[in-house]
Amino acid sequence: MQSNTIRFSCVGCGVCCKGRLIPLTLAEARQWLSRGHDVSVIIEAFDEPTWPRSSQEFDHARGRSVSVRCGNTRIRVIALFAGKALEQCPNLSADNLCGIYEERPLVCRIYPMEINPFIALRQDNKACPPHAWESNDVICTDGRADPALGALINQSRQADISDASSKVAICAQLGLNVTSWKDNALAVYFPQREKLLEAIHRAKGTPEDYPDCEWQVRVDDPSLRERLTASAVALAANESAEYTFHVL
Repeated sequence: MQSNTIRFSCVGCGVCCKGRLIPLTLAEARQWLSRGHDVSVIIEAFDEPTWPRSSQEFDHARGRSVSVRCGNTRIRVIALFAGKALEQCPNLSADNLCGIYEERPLVCRIYPMEINPFIALRQDNKACPPHAWESNDVICTDGRADPALGALINQSRQADISDASSKVAICAQLGLNVTSWKDNALAVYFPQREKLLEAIHRAKGTPEDYPDCEWQVRVDDPSLRERLTASAVALAANESAEYTFHVL
């Protein structure tokens, strides 16, 4: 828990709008795609027996995940939809101002605050220039966000929970069935824009409504593969052109 006051005000440098994937709610992903921009899908999985952290962190992850069958067991899958801004956000104008400011995603409204309740806000973890932190605007005191920011953070966390089943069902619908293992790697898909938008428009039901989707876990680490094999988890091949596998 932080024990200080953090002051911050955006200086319009645009650095937070470049070189990243921008987490989106399901509604925001639909808007993003409708504007003609691309959305990536990041999938990770975990299970309770091998969970390495606190029970509070497990409850947080469980709330934003869905249980699916994988091999002869069940795992929990989290699907994150993220606006593609690997070079820069497509909504960023030449003067580094946001072109959709009034409709910008929640994560942008919340920045630089952290959505994950187990990650503390730290200036040295942000790319903003030093003078952005010299403002008179107090955003966080003793680890507690300003009430307006706090409401947005809670809204984002609630969307994580309410969107979880639909996001995983959309992945099943599109055949995005290979997931990484949480804290080990990320499986990142870049689905065709029109297909993803159509799947979002058709989104209904749960992952169980797609019984032909055979979930698998991609793991390159030998010791983790051995452990998951012993747990009857279905493992994917170590090479695929369907997604990018980013080891953490």
